[in-house]
Amino acid sequence: MTNRLNKKLEYWQNQVRESSLTVLFLGQMVLLFVVSPLSSIKVLTYSIVNGLQILLLIVASFALPARSKARGLILLCLMPMVWVFYVGSNLYIGLLLRMVGTLSITVAVGQAVFRAQQVSRHQLLGAIVIYLNLALLFMGAFIVLNMAFPDAFTTLTKAPLRPGELLYFSLTTLTSTGYGDIVPVHPLARSLANLEAVVGQLFLAILLARLVSLNSAETRP
Repeated sequence: MTNRLNKKLEYWQNQVRESSLTVLFLGQMVLLFVVSPLSSIKVLTYSIVNGLQILLLIVASFALPARSKARGLILLCLMPMVWVFYVGSNLYIGLLLRMVGTLSITVAVGQAVFRAQQVSRHQLLGAIVIYLNLALLFMGAFIVLNMAFPDAFTTLTKAPLRPGELLYFSLTTLTSTGYGDIVPVHPLARSLANLEAVVGQLFLAILLARLVSLNSAETRP
């Protein structure tokens, strides 16, 4: 009876695994480009940001193979995140849990994308999720650096940087856009920004381009 239930569960997970990558992509786009900017200007509360991040973490667990060990890491993050976001108020623990949660999603999607036997549009969207998660991980590092060294970054307005502005800086650095309105001045900030720019270009040039070429080869008649 137990083996039959496990087989049914594994079959169901295999059916929803690829679709969950697309759901993750859509959720990540909403989080980065709609919810986060609106929360920065206080149109939305941060509880919505927290809730969406927890939801994405749950969706990421469905993208994993049935016996993946990374699912344990995701489940380990869920309860502390819910507690800190909605009951506690420790800024540093909350930031740490966000980064661990983002890293868990990255690991989950990475396993689903790079271990797939065939590359479909779901895997391509999953690779974009990993790319966007890199911006979130570097944003967390920039926030820690900015808290440790308040003058690590300079802006045109000279105002203190908020998390949403550091997310914007992380995305422009990852894509090598570099508008110049936020400038790293501390040596560690410059080194971290350079590392992010290199990682962003290598990801696009090697990993994502490779997946696109494999997808084209498999769909070619």
